[in-house]
Amino acid sequence: MSGPDPVNLLTFDVEEWYHANYEGLDPSSYAGQPTCLEALMDRLLDLCARHGVKSTFFVLGSVAEAKPSMVRAIHAAGHEVASHGYGHRSVRAMTPAEFRADLRRSCDVLEDVIGAKVVAYRAPSFSVTAETLGWFYAALEEAGILCSSSVFPGRTFLYGIAGFPEYVHYPLVEGRRVHVLEIPLPRVRILGRDLGLYVRLFPAWFLRRRIARDNRRGRPVTLYVHPREIDPDQPRLALRRPVALIHYWGIAGCERKLDGLMTSLPSRFGRVRDLLPSGAGVHAGI
Repeated sequence: MSGPDPVNLLTFDVEEWYHANYEGLDPSSYAGQPTCLEALMDRLLDLCARHGVKSTFFVLGSVAEAKPSMVRAIHAAGHEVASHGYGHRSVRAMTPAEFRADLRRSCDVLEDVIGAKVVAYRAPSFSVTAETLGWFYAALEEAGILCSSSVFPGRTFLYGIAGFPEYVHYPLVEGRRVHVLEIPLPRVRILGRDLGLYVRLFPAWFLRRRIARDNRRGRPVTLYVHPREIDPDQPRLALRRPVALIHYWGIAGCERKLDGLMTSLPSRFGRVRDLLPSGAGVHAGI
């Protein structure tokens, strides 16, 4: 007799259109320019409401500070509000002390806005490296974070840790089983290269097939979307052509694809905290 279907995750990284960590890009040079983040968030929240989907929204502390009513609306709709750091700094570019301060600042802002404890975290640009794993998880534990979706279990030109386990688990780091449940992104191998399972990049049939395959193996699938990815009219960053292609590919059809995924799989999407085992005890894997 088969068990219940795994809880898949349709997550959102709540940040402005100019938040990115590409080499040579200075996001602060775009700060203060017009933004339609609140309108895009209204569309995403409406989409989730129409399909009865509850999600996790990884919110930048700086965004919550500037737009607290938007974050309260996410929380009031029954979604999980989680930390995406404060200023979208790359984890690998920070010292352990800087990361702890950034994490604490983001959680303080979010918790003050929603009046509830933040228990989940996602690193900006999945910028955790093998060298940072030890102090990264220790900092999350100190802040009371119970689950993380910060590691890509492969290697791209931007991020990832080759050989990292691809299933939901409590990582073993430097001989110690950490107390933070890691929920890695799905890896797709194409022509010898690793890619994330990006909603806007792959056709809907491919996404559904991958979800069905992993679910048959008892594994949940994590998808993620930025608000900017449903906005074809957004301002454009000054990026080199290959990077610009990666950054903007598939935006025109992303909202329609989200609608289709929620229509076909509404009862199988949940929040990050829904993957925590009862009592949040430590064990090897799920």
